[in-house]
Amino acid sequence: MNPENCNSKLDTSRLASADIADKILENYEEAERNYDLSWKRINGEDWVRILTKLPQLADKCDWSEVMNVDWVELLRERPEFVELCKSEYWKAGMWKALTESDWSRLLEEQPQLAKYRPAK
Repeated sequence: MNPENCNSKLDTSRLASADIADKILENYEEAERNYDLSWKRINGEDWVRILTKLPQLADKCDWSEVMNVDWVELLRERPEFVELCKSEYWKAGMWKALTESDWSRLLEEQPQLAKYRPAK
């Protein structure tokens, strides 16, 4: 075995977002050690899956990939992420962009977030 190859990480640039997320969710420490994780290739839905289980990875998330429906799912499971909603993205009207259905689903699990619902 070539010792130079022992330190190289496996490339994930050709894997689908879900496959990268699966590797991270299976065993994050092992994935970090063995794979060149393509964080930018993970979509919003898969970020929700990851952050629900591993909220400590929030600093690696490309938040531009997280759409309304993804935010609803994330906040339903991890309401502490509402602290991130103070960004310019949210100030620009993201709360207003949530539909009645989004709000119903969100408030069903996290009624304390009703204070963020814009007045009609």
